[in-house]
Amino acid sequence: MSRIPVDVYSGLLSTHLDGSIPKQIETVVSRFTDSEFADERMSDHLSRFIRLFTRLVGYLDGREVATLSDVTVAIDVLDYFTSSSKWWSMTRKDPGFVLRPPSREPREFITSIANIQLGGPTLQRISVAADKLSRFLEEHGLATPDERRRLRDDVVSTWVLLSAFSCKAQGRNVTTEGDFETGYDIVRILLFYIPIEDYTTLTAIRRLGTHTLLPQAASVSFSRAFDKKLNASVAARLEKVHGEYLAAMASSTSGASRTILTNSLRLLGQIQAVNQGLERLEEKHYDSIIIGALELFEKIGISSEFLQDESAAVEIFKGLRPSEGVEERIQLLTRRLEGLVVDSTGNKDFLLQYSRLVPRLVALLLLLASKAKASPEAPLTDIDFKRGLILLLHLING
Repeated sequence: MSRIPVDVYSGLLSTHLDGSIPKQIETVVSRFTDSEFADERMSDHLSRFIRLFTRLVGYLDGREVATLSDVTVAIDVLDYFTSSSKWWSMTRKDPGFVLRPPSREPREFITSIANIQLGGPTLQRISVAADKLSRFLEEHGLATPDERRRLRDDVVSTWVLLSAFSCKAQGRNVTTEGDFETGYDIVRILLFYIPIEDYTTLTAIRRLGTHTLLPQAASVSFSRAFDKKLNASVAARLEKVHGEYLAAMASSTSGASRTILTNSLRLLGQIQAVNQGLERLEEKHYDSIIIGALELFEKIGISSEFLQDESAAVEIFKGLRPSEGVEERIQLLTRRLEGLVVDSTGNKDFLLQYSRLVPRLVALLLLLASKAKASPEAPLTDIDFKRGLILLLHLING
């Protein structure tokens, strides 16, 4: 669903920045102060890019004042375009960020942009588009002339950067008219098409993958007696009886969907164990751990009935069908999580030692994504997984 341009521009102009934001942005871009690009300091272009998306995230979240959390999301947006490949494949029919592993180091990529020249056709198109935007804002009487000029400058710098990013990613040193077309269209998609969940998911997956609780949880072990009780539970029986519904997602989740309930309970048990200072879950902990898992779901607004009621569980199982293109998205998301976990631990062999951590994360993500769907009968979509990812971070944060 698209947003009306005049509403978005009005929202951007009426969304104010918290007083601490300019200093925070300056801290982020200061390392690029000595680099020049397109007749200005690189840091100025980056500041305007971050400022634009800080305001946009605050506006999309229904607030009149953007906060430091919005700055964090805006920085993650910048990181997405400077670390990811194929971002230019984003379309109005399929808007959204693809949560794939990074293909380059963002700081080095930004520094390399100083060597890119804006070609004549690019500059001409930017000038015409900037004038058109100025007239649009003025004709609709939005804000003051100074505020309109600042918004225009923010958008222009974003066009400039994305044009250069497109050029550099394709191995050229001089931008073309096509690079501007790419940057211009992507900005329109970002402003008018991408939902708020897409923006916040960029931050959610980074925070989830680098969460200090995950390595600790991975090291929590289960006694044989605890495992025996879980394998004899209602959740395990439901997985066995209705296993045919769990097969649809198996190939794209390395089998995590086949034990979606028990895998989720194991991870939630490990998380609770860390919070309780336990290194091993024994049989005596079983009842309190299961009750605690139910409470964790309830705390994030998810009914836990599917762990106790067969019809509720079967409804979820039947809905575990991927829509077109989602299987590839979940595989890329999984690789992204794996990379973040490994980087945060500083141990490249971490996931060899604790190979069940990510499958359990994916199982819990599947469960939450299925509960985030607008309709239980609908197949799982990309936005469902992103909403599930946000819920998963809330759940782990407690």
